[in-house]
Amino acid sequence: MIKPAKLELHIILATCLLALFVIGLFWVTNRGETPKYALKPSTPVDSPVTMTETSNPEDSEKTPANPLILEPSTITNHGLAKLSGPASVKALVFGGSVAESQGATNKEELSWHALVSKALLDKYPGNFQWLFKTTENATINTISAYAPEATQDTDLIILCLGRNDWATVATDDFKHKYEQLLVALKVRSPNANIFLVVEPPVKNVANNNKSFPYRQVIIEIGKKHQLPVIDEWTAFISDPTPLAGLLADGVHPNDKGYQVFAAEVLKGFEGYLLGEY
Repeated sequence: MIKPAKLELHIILATCLLALFVIGLFWVTNRGETPKYALKPSTPVDSPVTMTETSNPEDSEKTPANPLILEPSTITNHGLAKLSGPASVKALVFGGSVAESQGATNKEELSWHALVSKALLDKYPGNFQWLFKTTENATINTISAYAPEATQDTDLIILCLGRNDWATVATDDFKHKYEQLLVALKVRSPNANIFLVVEPPVKNVANNNKSFPYRQVIIEIGKKHQLPVIDEWTAFISDPTPLAGLLADGVHPNDKGYQVFAAEVLKGFEGYLLGEY
């Protein structure tokens, strides 16, 4: 007969063996399987916060603006286009006595540039600051010396010459020097608009025949360099008033003549402002 102490020991051993058997059986039947549940990691406290439409408006105002988007106030007009704003167009006029309105009875009011300023003042908020570099009987040789007068802030350059050059330079030489002058002016005043003026004819037919080829050169240079040409020669010939009625002394326009002169300049300016050039 087994003693009670030994009996208890046998029961304990049997229980342990049974437990080991169950554990082993469980391990064998579930080996290699992935648990069907897992703990979700919590969001770190210091994780970045994404701004949404419900974020504080004051915080959104701190976001820097896109540097590629220019504000309208940073856009500045150059050249003759400055007339569209309350600004002054710095105009530089090269030429001879016709350019400075010799022959007008009152240059302050009846010169071609005074008439142009008055007409455009009724249409645009800007105005003109006129600077004249002229000399009597101007030629390409005398005007070329004035090129340094053009500066970085010059907005408009008007070349009014060619009628006197037949006595000093041949047409080929005139063309070469005229283009050299244009190059120098474009370097000195890169933002300026340049207009080429063909001077009106005179009463002397022989002199007109001599200066006419220089008119053709200026027109060709304008086409070549895509610059607007103000053809006063054609304007005076085409006007209903006879040529003698447009000239004060047979050479310089009178008040009526400068009205024709100014009208042609206005047509050129407004053509440019409307994008015709």
